[in-house]
Amino acid sequence: MPIDTVTQKEQLKGRLRSNDPQYRYYKTIFNTISDMIAVTDGETIFDANTPFLNFFAPIMGESLESFHFWEFFEKIEKFGYVYDGYQNKRWFETILEGNRGHYTVGVRMEGILYTFNISLSPLDTSKSIYIATLTNVTEIMGYKTSLEEGLRSSVDDRNKTQFLLAQYDKAMDAATLVFKCDLKGVITYANRALSEVMLYGKGELVGSHFSILRGNNTSQESYHRIWKGVQGGKIYQGIVELSDKLGGSHYLDVCFIPIHDYEGVVVEFFSLSHEITEVMEAKKMAIKTLEAKNKFFDHVSHELRTPLNAIINFTDSALESFDEIIDDEESRHLVRMYIERSHKNSVHLLQLINSLLDMAKLRAGKEQYLMEPTEVTTFVQEVYENTSALNTKEGVEYLLEIPTTAVYVQSDQLRLRQIITNLISNAIKFTQWGYVRLYVHTVEGECWIEVDDSGIGIPEDKLEHIFEPFEQVGVHDMGTGLGLGIVSEYAKGMGMRLDVRSTFKEGSNFTLKIPTIKIDTEDDKWKK
Repeated sequence: MPIDTVTQKEQLKGRLRSNDPQYRYYKTIFNTISDMIAVTDGETIFDANTPFLNFFAPIMGESLESFHFWEFFEKIEKFGYVYDGYQNKRWFETILEGNRGHYTVGVRMEGILYTFNISLSPLDTSKSIYIATLTNVTEIMGYKTSLEEGLRSSVDDRNKTQFLLAQYDKAMDAATLVFKCDLKGVITYANRALSEVMLYGKGELVGSHFSILRGNNTSQESYHRIWKGVQGGKIYQGIVELSDKLGGSHYLDVCFIPIHDYEGVVVEFFSLSHEITEVMEAKKMAIKTLEAKNKFFDHVSHELRTPLNAIINFTDSALESFDEIIDDEESRHLVRMYIERSHKNSVHLLQLINSLLDMAKLRAGKEQYLMEPTEVTTFVQEVYENTSALNTKEGVEYLLEIPTTAVYVQSDQLRLRQIITNLISNAIKFTQWGYVRLYVHTVEGECWIEVDDSGIGIPEDKLEHIFEPFEQVGVHDMGTGLGLGIVSEYAKGMGMRLDVRSTFKEGSNFTLKIPTIKIDTEDDKWKK
């Protein structure tokens, strides 16, 4: 330190400690200032006012010159007010070089952290001696802290609210179909979910009248009734059909809400909806299934009643004539006829019951199939020969066309025989003249067994329903209508396909398509 600086400091110390009248006024003002003031060169305190001495008294010790108050500064990190500390420099150099003119520091006294603004000002008589002023801002900082905490809390609450709203918007956008329209019905907003369901691009619906979504089966009257009610301020809630861009139908559970301003005037309309197309389709299917079951049971009751009534009537007649059969040949003939007819109806009733049981087993998936290799050519020829007796009509020619080579498939032979026999029986039954042909050939890895005829054919409106139980071509007493249903179920159960083609009054063709398999025969082994 230069000699003149040392001399100046010693002179200052002497004046401050003397009773020089020139400094009495200074000392009076010095001690009455509420801020804590100390005169220091950064290493030693030359003088301090009363507030300074009173505050630091508990930690000061006996000598003011040896008390380094800056060693008790604490770093304050709360809300960004940080005392930068020494940072490779002496504490006062950091303050003097700072841009703020002061630093905020903390001093902990008896468990309480006090906050001070500290500033340094050089004395006029020396550039190396400073007046350090500590202004207690603890209370003010408390207010500031509370305010900032409140602001921060408010910002946090706002951010949380915005985040939650964003999540709600995201959930609504994913699960709910939303659009808004103005008083004229022009769409002003459509969310992503609605656009995707209706096959429109983002923003493509905006600017269009919402009638663009009106369903194909929604009448103009229904549409106007809904629109008129909402325009009148009423909320509409119900199921409506809408059409997508390609004309596909969608069923929606809709809530259509008029939006009012403060004066109660309708300013726009808001629609929230959920797609329930699958539910509606399931409902339609359930109704169709219920109708089919009702129809099924109606047919069953009718089919069971017919042979039962015949059996009862014929047995009653036989009983009435029984006493006369010993002496009267005509009565014996009648009783025999009644018994024969009762037997015929009993057989028919048994066949019907067996068919119903077979159908029930098939529908329940309880039918077991014994799949094994089957040589189709020989097998079909046997079926043809066994069914030749079914053709008792002189005007109908029964034909067979089979390959000259062996063809193998996997099948349950009993079920396959039932399928072919049933198809042949049906063809002969509904053909009065012309032909019934059993034809076997291979097509691209499949064996096709065809039964075609020149019979009455099947009306076009009946064609897709003929494999349903009790479906028949027309009103007649020929069969129960269960045969083709059982045939279809057997084919599915064995992994086969059964196709039908028919022209009404010209004939029908039923084709059973079965994947072929390769079998090593004795000849093949010999060739190897």
